[in-house]
Amino acid sequence: MTIPAKPGIMIVDDDLAFRMGTQALLEDHGYAVTHAATGDEAKRKLSEEPCDCVLTDLVMPGINGIDLLQYIRNSHPEVPVIMVTGFASIRTAVDAMRLGAHDYVTKPCENAELLIKIERALDVRGKDRELKHLREELQDKFSFGTMISHSQSMKQVFRQIQQVTDADVTVLIQGESGTGKELVARALHVNSWRAAHPFVAVNCSAIPESLLESELFGHEKGAFTGAVRQRLGKFEEAHSGTLFLDEIGDTPPSVQAKLLRVLQEKTIERIGGGAPIAVEARVVAATNRNLELMMLQGDFREDLFYRLNVFPITLPPLRERLEDIPILANHFIQQYADLGKGKVKYIAPAVMSEMVSYGWRGNIRELENLIKRAIIKSSGDTITSLELPTRKEPERPTADESQTSADTNAPYKDYISSIVSRAEESYLVKMLHLHKGNINQAAKNMEIDRKTIYRKIAEYHLDPASFRH
Repeated sequence: MTIPAKPGIMIVDDDLAFRMGTQALLEDHGYAVTHAATGDEAKRKLSEEPCDCVLTDLVMPGINGIDLLQYIRNSHPEVPVIMVTGFASIRTAVDAMRLGAHDYVTKPCENAELLIKIERALDVRGKDRELKHLREELQDKFSFGTMISHSQSMKQVFRQIQQVTDADVTVLIQGESGTGKELVARALHVNSWRAAHPFVAVNCSAIPESLLESELFGHEKGAFTGAVRQRLGKFEEAHSGTLFLDEIGDTPPSVQAKLLRVLQEKTIERIGGGAPIAVEARVVAATNRNLELMMLQGDFREDLFYRLNVFPITLPPLRERLEDIPILANHFIQQYADLGKGKVKYIAPAVMSEMVSYGWRGNIRELENLIKRAIIKSSGDTITSLELPTRKEPERPTADESQTSADTNAPYKDYISSIVSRAEESYLVKMLHLHKGNINQAAKNMEIDRKTIYRKIAEYHLDPASFRH
């Protein structure tokens, strides 16, 4: 059985009789005691073996009690200090408490009073240790690199990341623009055994269709006009690492077919080459589009979707994790402090209140950009205004107008999709008007969950506040 260590008390006093008498008292009550005759000796002993509480005289030759207190506050801030003083210097002892001393006692000390005050100081130290441990534990549980959150929905995302980091399966990350999909992909990479190998990101929507195939699979010299040398594709660059395919929903059908083959056979063929090349890279894909709806409309291959969707992770929009706005905002203030030469440190409560009630259509990316802009424009240490865009409700067509305004010359699936979207939008507008923008009541009446309503509000660019009249 492990015997718990005794709390350590250091007595600092130039009075030998006081040191010896107090040491005997404390040892009789189960404390481990060290003592020092001067402030210099105390500093040396603290650097060699920190203790749990310091009991120091206020008036000593050389380094006095105030000087020693300031040293401890700077070098050992977790150690509580109790000042020992004569009646003539009680005011100085009170001033010492303002400088960070935990408490003070007067000479000659009442034994019971001294023991109670030491017990209280140690109790505070214990709670501080517990709080520090809890903060460290929360930091471990609620953050992955630059992803920061206190919300339960993101806690679930972090748990999913932990579950799949070392599993050799494809991951599909879904979420609105600006929710941090690439951060999740990077967290999957750096927390896996692949971390020492490349992380290669490809934005499929930013590369022209004519170049995307070459970008992914590479080409041989002379494969087409302008191919003056051989080029490795992103799959080969990511060998043994992670290939992140962002905006996978924007890939054309021809590329979708080749991606499916790579995932099935673990080989690629460069453009202009005939020999298959083995590739070993974990594929993580991301999209802000509804791939299942795209499948039904014939715009995304069903077999590719199921190859990618082995382990899905869905990121909640910022409006569904409002408790994260303060911590994210403060994180960005620290991250971009140099933009304001380090002077901006706070956000005015009124501004924070506005931020929490704002819709955040652009999610975390929008928040980040607005904080950067506010830091640059702030003249003091506090952000007192944030340029939140005003959302005006556009005129909405009636249900009849919605149906008659659809393009009857469009292909069947486009025509049906247009009719459904317009009818859905009209229905949602009517429900929001009926319930004066109250999302909970509207969801109950519509028999759907709140998350679906928020997603549709963002899709149709509606502002619930405009219905509160």
